[in-house]
Amino acid sequence: MNSAQALAVLGLLVAGGAASEATELRDPTRPPVAVTPAAHAPKPAALPCVSAIFVSAARRVAIFDGTPVHAGDRVGAYTIETITATGVHYRVKQQIAFAPLKTVPDHPPTPERNP
Repeated sequence: MNSAQALAVLGLLVAGGAASEATELRDPTRPPVAVTPAAHAPKPAALPCVSAIFVSAARRVAIFDGTPVHAGDRVGAYTIETITATGVHYRVKQQIAFAPLKTVPDHPPTPERNP
C-alpha cells in the first residue's frame, strides 16, 4: 500500500468516526423535546340528579335528570326502582344506586329595598 492509499484509508476512518460521533452530539441550545402526557382514564359519567320529588297519597313523581319519572320508568341507562321523600333508588348495570334529592343550601335572606 502506498502513501496515497494509506491517506485515503485514514481519511475514511476519520470521516466514519466523525459521522458516528455527530449522531451522539446534542445541541445544548436546542429546546427540550416535548413529552406527550400519559393518557388519562376517561372521566366517569356524571351521576344523575334528583331536583324535585312530589308525593301524594296516590303516586310519587320525581324529576330525575330533568325528566319526570315514576317507579318502573327508564331514563337512558337508568331504571327507576322506588321514589322516596329523600331521593330515588335506581338500577344501572344490574346495580342498585341512590340519588338523593338535591337541596339548596340555606342562604341568609336578602334585605328588601324600599323605593
